[in-house]
Order: sequence, then C-alpha cells, then structure tokens
Amino acid sequence: MSNRVTLPVDVVPSHYSLVLTPNFQSLDFTCDESVTVSVVTAVDEVTLHSKEIYIESVSFVSDDAKVAPTVVGISYNTKYNTVKFTFDGLLPVGNGKLLIKYRGILNGDMAGFYKSTYADANGTKKIMASTQFEALDARRAFPCWDEPAAKATFSVTLVIPAHLTALSNMPELSTTHLPSSNGQQLKKVVFDTSPKMSTYLLAWAVGEFDFVQGVTKGGVMLRVFSPPGRGPQGKFALDVGIRSLDFYDEYFKVPYPLPKLDMICITEFAMGAMENWGLVTYRETALMIDEATASPQQKQRVAVVVAHELAHQWFGNLVTMQWWEGLWLNEGFAAYMEHFCTDVLFPEYKMWEQFTTGGFSNAQRLDALKSSHPVIVPIQHAEEVEQVFDAISYNKGSTVVNMVSAFLGADKFKEGLQLYMKRHAYGNTETVDLWNAWSEVSGKDVAALMKSWTTVVGYPYLKVVDEKWTDSAVEVTLEQGRFLSDGSTTAEDDAELWSIPLVFATNGSSSQEAVLMDQKRQTFSIPL
Repeated sequence: MSNRVTLPVDVVPSHYSLVLTPNFQSLDFTCDESVTVSVVTAVDEVTLHSKEIYIESVSFVSDDAKVAPTVVGISYNTKYNTVKFTFDGLLPVGNGKLLIKYRGILNGDMAGFYKSTYADANGTKKIMASTQFEALDARRAFPCWDEPAAKATFSVTLVIPAHLTALSNMPELSTTHLPSSNGQQLKKVVFDTSPKMSTYLLAWAVGEFDFVQGVTKGGVMLRVFSPPGRGPQGKFALDVGIRSLDFYDEYFKVPYPLPKLDMICITEFAMGAMENWGLVTYRETALMIDEATASPQQKQRVAVVVAHELAHQWFGNLVTMQWWEGLWLNEGFAAYMEHFCTDVLFPEYKMWEQFTTGGFSNAQRLDALKSSHPVIVPIQHAEEVEQVFDAISYNKGSTVVNMVSAFLGADKFKEGLQLYMKRHAYGNTETVDLWNAWSEVSGKDVAALMKSWTTVVGYPYLKVVDEKWTDSAVEVTLEQGRFLSDGSTTAEDDAELWSIPLVFATNGSSSQEAVLMDQKRQTFSIPL
C-alpha cells in the first residue's frame, strides 16, 4: 500500500553473512557483515535499518564493475532507526556485496542481541546471550532491511569462548578452535545457510546448556535446551513438540522444511515465546516443568504454548505477512491452531470448551466496548504495530478464524490452508490471499464474509422480530444491530452490517450448511 513507510527498493538484499564475536566481559559484540544485494536502480546512497550500532567501516563491491564507488558519508536517523551510506558515485545496476564492520552492545532490554543471567548446576550466577527480534529489533543486532517482505537467506557464524555452546536457526556445519585471545580460548561455530525468511525470524543464543532430544516421524531432530542441570525438565515439552510437528506435517501436507528444531529456555524473556524458525525461544514457565510435581494447568500451558509456536513454523515463517497490519492473522491463526492441535494431542484438556470461556469470551467482552477497534488497523509506520496489536486483535482474530472453519467445514478449511501453504511457500502475503485460497476450494466468498468481521468495529446481536409457525416449518424474521455492553447504541452503530453465518437446529433437524444473514432484516424458513 502506498501509505506504508518502508525503505527504498533501489537496492534489495538476498543474503546476509554475519560473523559475530560477543564479549561477555565488556558486554558488547563486534561483527563482520556481508550483504549480497541487487542494485535495481543506479543510486549513490543506500539506507538500512540500524539502532544502537556503531559502524566502523563500510564498502561496496560490485560483481561486474572493476571500480566501485567509495563511501563518503555515514548518517544516522534516530527517529526512524536507519543508517544511510552515501557514495562518491552511482552504484552500478546488478549484483554486489555491501561489506560492513560494526560494534553493538549486549543490552539488558530483552530485545535485539541481549544478555540474561542464569544459575549453573552449582548455583553460580552466569551470563548467556540470546536474541529477540520481533517486531523491530533485528536492527539492534545488525544493519538490515528490517521489514517482513524483505526476505533473504542468512549465514551465521559465532566466535565464542570455547566452553560455551552456540545455537542458531540452522544446524552447525563446523567448529574450529582458535588461538587464545587475551588468555581466553575461543572457537568459531559456523552454521548452515537458512531458507529465505524475514529478519525478525533470525536467532542465535550462546551459553551453557543441557538438552534432551528426539526425532519426529519425518526425521527432524528436535532438542529442548535448558540451563545446566535442568535437562529432564524439558522432556514434557520435547514430547509435545515432536507430536505437534508430526501433526502439522500431516495437517498442512507441507513437511517442516528445516533439518532440526530447537526449543530453548531463556531465563530473562519479555514474551511468552518467540517462533524463530528452527530456534524457538521460551519463557521458563512456558517450557520447563517437573512432570512429577507439575499441576495439570502447568502441563497444559506448556502444551498450548509449544503448539502455538510450532504452528508459526508454517503460518508466519514459511508464509509471512507482507506488512505488519497482517500480524493479527499471524497470531490469530496460531491462537486457533494451539487449541486445535492441543485438543488432538490431549483431548482430556477439553480445549474447545476452554476456548468458549477464554478467547471467545474475552473477544466479546472487549469488542462490546465503545473503545474497541477493528481487527485490521492500517499501519503506516512499522513502529505503530505495538500500539494497535492488542487483545482485541488477538482474541477476535482467533475467534473469526474459528468461525471460518465452521462456515467452510473442517475438510474445506484444511484444504484451503494446504493450497495457501503450497502456493505461497517462502513468500509474503496479504490477508486476502488466504481468503482467496479458501474461496477457491469451497466455492464460497470468504472475503465478503470476513470483510465485516475484520474491518468493522464490534459485533452484532440478533433480535427475533417476527415468527410464523406451521406444522412443517417456522418462518423467523431476524434483525441485526451492534451490541454494546453499556447499551449506548446509536443510529450510526445500528447502521453497520455484518455477514453472519447462521446454523439452525430444532428437535428434528439441523442445518447441513451455514446460511448467511447479510441484511439488516432477513427472514429464514426452518424445517421442523
């Protein structure tokens, strides 16, 4: 959309190579970064996102030109968190590499590349470092095109103290021990190249870890990493992770595309969890439990969070929103699938009964207020995403996805998702692309149904205004209007219309398919 504030598209990335060296004493890090880019239009400046990073040097090397322009200026924009490199001539159209040396900080903000403290097996306090990039904090770890549509592949190398473990999205390719530096033995850990993905899904972690592991039916190695001495507390999450991955493989009919999946406990973590592709990070209580003493509620929480994050490995990671206003569907769908998957794995939890009193009821309560807002809120500046994405979007998002499932039926709902995954794998989509996939397999106009539920504030109530009975049927006239919990509905509120799927049931029959009410007042005939 033209009103979105994004970086210029004259130069676009295709691959990042990062060689990072964290320092646990000075709590900072250095990096040699190489970005493979395509120069679409000859320009003399390149703008990337960057925050709290000090650029030491930058140069450009063209694949074709013998002489490349030289950088003559580096300027920072703290309002938009960008850095601009100005050259003494035009960058030639074609492919090249942007080479950047820089320094950053291991901050304590639980965002970007940051430090956490943990206790080892002896109770001694230690420091680990890990990443949290969603939504806008990859730029705190490396200069980049920090937008979901700017997908690229990534190669990560970490130079770390020899006694520590390094993890990233992809499996380790090699480990090389290096000569001592300032009396400290170091090693260089090189990871395989990632699939094409958004910057917010890149991740790495460095520390002392124990782990438990297993393998899915599809041959994917799954590991759960924990602070030293607590490995067994990851066994329940490991079991849920393996079974969830197998379930999603079969459900989406697109095999999990990475060779491994790690889930790691981060002792200082601002979120519940984060779906980084192949290296999912968790708050301690969402991953680690002692099965012998854990309550059913604690086990359910772990199961639900794991099912939620692994749903994202397809919906969000494999297929990603084009822009941040699509985040509602990303999270709303995962919130729906956490119930769906957990219900299959643990039917005794009665997840759909809990959904009625949980997410659905929360959505109704919040959306019945005058202060509510539509599920889809246009986002001009990426920084607005944290302000507009809230419980209304999250809870109502999962509820309307559940409504689509009921409207289409389980088989067409699943078939549409499988088409969507195959058609848009490794790409970016707008919300309408999912509606189109469901419409294509079902023959129903899903976009028309969903428009009112995602762009109109609130939700309707139905009033029976007339009924006529015969021996074989009842004719019911219904009227819709906006429901507000304080009863302050105005004429303007009542003018809104929703497309409402209705299912009728009597003692003798029930509707085989939902029918749509899309008028202010509408009459339906119900067989008895």
